[in-house]
Amino acid sequence: MKYKKTLGCLIVSAVMFVIFQFNLLASFELGMQDRLNINLGIPNPNIFIFGIDEPALIEFGPFQFWTRQLMADAINILNSEPGWEPAVIAIDVLYSGASNDAEGDAALVRAAREGGNVIFGAKAGFNWEGEARTFELPFPELEAASNHGMLNTVFDIDGIVRRASVGIYIDGNTEPTFAEAIYQMYMGELPQIPERAGNPMYLTFTGDVGDFYGRVGLGTSFADIFADDFDPGFYADAIILIGPYAAGFMDSYFTSVNSREQMHGVEIHANILQMFMDENFKLYAPSWINILIIIFTLIISGVIFMRLDVRISFSALVVFVIGYIFLNRFLFINGHIMTLIYPPLYASVIFIFAVAYNYITERIEKAKIKDMFKKYVDPNLVEEMIKSSDMADGRVGRKKHFAVVFVDIRGFTPLSEKLADEPETIVHILNDYLELTASCIFNNGGSVDKFIGDATMALFNGFTPLDDYIFKAVNAAHDIVKGAEALNAKITEKYGFGVGFGVGVHCGYAVVGNIGPKFRKDYTAIGDTVNTAARLESNAKASQVLISKEVYDMLEGRISADSLGEITMKGKGAVEIFSLTGVF
Repeated sequence: MKYKKTLGCLIVSAVMFVIFQFNLLASFELGMQDRLNINLGIPNPNIFIFGIDEPALIEFGPFQFWTRQLMADAINILNSEPGWEPAVIAIDVLYSGASNDAEGDAALVRAAREGGNVIFGAKAGFNWEGEARTFELPFPELEAASNHGMLNTVFDIDGIVRRASVGIYIDGNTEPTFAEAIYQMYMGELPQIPERAGNPMYLTFTGDVGDFYGRVGLGTSFADIFADDFDPGFYADAIILIGPYAAGFMDSYFTSVNSREQMHGVEIHANILQMFMDENFKLYAPSWINILIIIFTLIISGVIFMRLDVRISFSALVVFVIGYIFLNRFLFINGHIMTLIYPPLYASVIFIFAVAYNYITERIEKAKIKDMFKKYVDPNLVEEMIKSSDMADGRVGRKKHFAVVFVDIRGFTPLSEKLADEPETIVHILNDYLELTASCIFNNGGSVDKFIGDATMALFNGFTPLDDYIFKAVNAAHDIVKGAEALNAKITEKYGFGVGFGVGVHCGYAVVGNIGPKFRKDYTAIGDTVNTAARLESNAKASQVLISKEVYDMLEGRISADSLGEITMKGKGAVEIFSLTGVF
């Protein structure tokens, strides 16, 4: 049984390890990491977003009808105070081709060149293998007059933005992303990113939806740049991002910090930029560490949950799950990302398997016990016996008051000698007699303790509680003698002579329990009460029921019996016995 349990645990562990290796629960893993690892901070006071939002669209009309002169004017206003210009003006708009307004194009190129602090968006197109194959740059004159960065957004398999690309390789060159280009212009160099951060790397969000956009008032609109009271000097040496901030642009996404409200692309870039500036990088644990964690979890869970009591195992499971979650959170805050859901999930699965296995095997064992005891105990009492505390305790016995019935077949030895060449017939006849005794015992609520050759020992109130058990024991003995008459007639007719039953009934206190060595237990009764019943049976003639004076006194008025005087019993001396003649 232990071998099967261990094998089952190994199979479950192997299946779970394959699930981990192929990351089949990736969406669940990522979602739970998002919920645990939200660690927002304070947006950098030098990063501002001017959203092309609803107020701007109301002021200037639909975006597709905006001339590039309008964006040029915004750049000029922001750079209008010499010495107080923004450090960077990053425009999250793709101007990849010349428009029908040549003057507007020229104005935009001129504003970018004269400002010297302008970055425009560019975009790469990827094939099915994830390789960049196309590249949309600002139109040539604008590209020459400004800087550019890639606007591509990285999605995980569940459509959530939680990672960011670093440099996009195309046609032998590495192009900076939008946030990298901004950082490079602001700091004079590309961000120093740890090699283990990966590419794409984990995006550490500082601000939630609207946090960067709401730096001034309820939201800094692109239209505010053109207000009479606008003070461009307020943004001296700041980083200004201008980008879509209205639903119609289809440039908003669910992120790891907010799965209910979409964040606009320009604010995602702001978060990436602040991650670079704060050097707030989260490093993924090497795969071999995660593998070791999984293997360790499976082994320890198997050892603990497959061996210990379910209550201790459950307590250990709770401590492990809570402890591992806190450890995962602590490591994340300190810059490390480990697998989150697999260890607690796998420990829980092993625990459930152990509990289920123990439950199923216990049910199987109980079913075996039930089938076994149905041969000895009244089937209506089998369930109660299995639940009995007597049956559960293999170490001690219990002193109980009960009635004992001993039944032995008289004349069976001569019959068996006559049928010595027909062993099957002997067994068949014996089973018929034992079937009679057992059914009479069961019908009166008793339990068969054991069959001893052609003898039967039965207990009433011994294994399970039974009302009026002394009377029922005597009634069972009476039924056995009466029932044997019809069975004996068939045997006599076929073989020339029959057999009869000698029965003894006594009541008193004795010990009931699991008796025997560790490797062989027998749930039975022992003591003087049992011995006395056996002595009575040995003195009974065929078709006679002998009862003790204790039984007679308990049932006086309910039975009829003749006193046979006293007989001498070993260890008891002279005792009066009675021959049962009727049951009322």
